[in-house]
Amino acid sequence: MLEINSSVGNIFLDDDVDNLKGKNLERLQLSRLELEKRILRRKTNRGTDVGLNLAQGVKLCHGDVIVCEDVKIIVEQLPEKVISVRLKTKNMVDVMVLLGHIIGNRHRPISIQDDEISFPIQIDSEKEVFTKLFQSIIDHVEITIQEKIFSPHSGANVYGH
Repeated sequence: MLEINSSVGNIFLDDDVDNLKGKNLERLQLSRLELEKRILRRKTNRGTDVGLNLAQGVKLCHGDVIVCEDVKIIVEQLPEKVISVRLKTKNMVDVMVLLGHIIGNRHRPISIQDDEISFPIQIDSEKEVFTKLFQSIIDHVEITIQEKIFSPHSGANVYGH
């Protein structure tokens, strides 16, 4: 078993490891919740047994590269179902405030990209629940379900309180 305690960089963020893109790397696929764990044991796509033992406060991210001996492994976050909410009309402050209030009361981690707010769901029927919750603003928003890599906004950590 390979024991890993840190990453050497991220192929999406670091020029030093960007040259590894497209190379023959092993892949370690983890869910978002598994990425939050410090200690974890999994196998790569080639069957290499990997044991993670990260320092307190260190967590892996999608695209991180971990190296042990001669084995180079890229961490891939698995996509998950998310609801994405987009405003139909820009700069509607009252709608944005209500949207934030409604989602915030559900204590969901959120991601904000451009003019879209996303949050993870377990099953498609949750869209119906949020459609009802958004009833007072439903004419001003578009709600879709997508399968994508979800990365919560760092300032909106629901587990920090």
